[in-house]
Amino acid sequence: MKKINRFLLLSAVGAGLFTACNDDKKVDEKEEVHGINLAYMDTTSSPQEDFFRYVNGAWLDSTEIPDDRTRWGSFDELRQRTDEDALALLEKMANKENLDGKTDQGKAVFLYKSIMDTVTRNEQGVAPVQPYLAKIEAIQSKEDLQDFLTEMSEYGSAGFFSFSVGADSKNSNINAAYLYPSGLGLPERDYYLLDDSDSKDKRKKYKEYIAGMLQYIDYSEEEAKKAAETVLAFETKLAEPLLDKVERRDARKTYNPMSVAELQKITPAMQWNSYFEGIGAKDLETIIVSQPKYMKALQEILAENSVEEWKTYLKWNLLNDAAAALTTDLERESWEFY
Repeated sequence: MKKINRFLLLSAVGAGLFTACNDDKKVDEKEEVHGINLAYMDTTSSPQEDFFRYVNGAWLDSTEIPDDRTRWGSFDELRQRTDEDALALLEKMANKENLDGKTDQGKAVFLYKSIMDTVTRNEQGVAPVQPYLAKIEAIQSKEDLQDFLTEMSEYGSAGFFSFSVGADSKNSNINAAYLYPSGLGLPERDYYLLDDSDSKDKRKKYKEYIAGMLQYIDYSEEEAKKAAETVLAFETKLAEPLLDKVERRDARKTYNPMSVAELQKITPAMQWNSYFEGIGAKDLETIIVSQPKYMKALQEILAENSVEEWKTYLKWNLLNDAAAALTTDLERESWEFY
């Protein structure tokens, strides 16, 4: 995760790799299959009776789910091959001398080396995130909160919501600005709200995980347990107004263009013009808000919960995001929970 965020780590590495691919003419080219891979098909099956089997039968017969995975498919295979190619490129570039840290290649390699240097990571402990924890502790108002969220946008997201730019879902010829919920430690809404025994058990284990992790940043055991209760309660409030997983599959429900003035009306706790200018999105006229109901509820959540609760949530979100890049103990705790 980054300087601080998983997203930033992937982005930084990815940028370096693409450039390295273009610059290094000696990278071995693998045989590629374009379009439909006919070897995956079972042409003995009738496409009229079982089209899925007809298209995928040979692949299904020859493929097993790896022991360390709960699912496996073509996108998992693609991701695995991409990871292997990325690692090979990084290892090759890491052996080169006189890399310029200002280039994309240099940034990617230095980031890779810093993540792999577990000795230094363990010596540093949680020191890399202490300046950001101090910034959170200094928050006293909505204005301070906005300043922090603006600053942290450089690293991805600090919680509550995220901003991104991508192809407009209704017009791929242009890019659009998107605003969407983020900052939950559990995968999605139902983990917080379902009342079955399995969901309750997952929430119990999540609280135990939070409490254990917070003790790495000098919470006492009692303080950490209390903070874990606060985090779960706060994140549950954030989860309640979210679309459920069925609703999220309906692209029409997540495509809600608004002017900044309209967004200001539903979440006036944030000064949106100032925020967007602060993150480099000046003169933004339209933003696609994926979940207006959430953004409206966020106004109430910020009003109804204390600054101390915001801060506890933000500290946890920061630590949880950074865990994989801090000490090996923190990385292991995170890996074992997730």
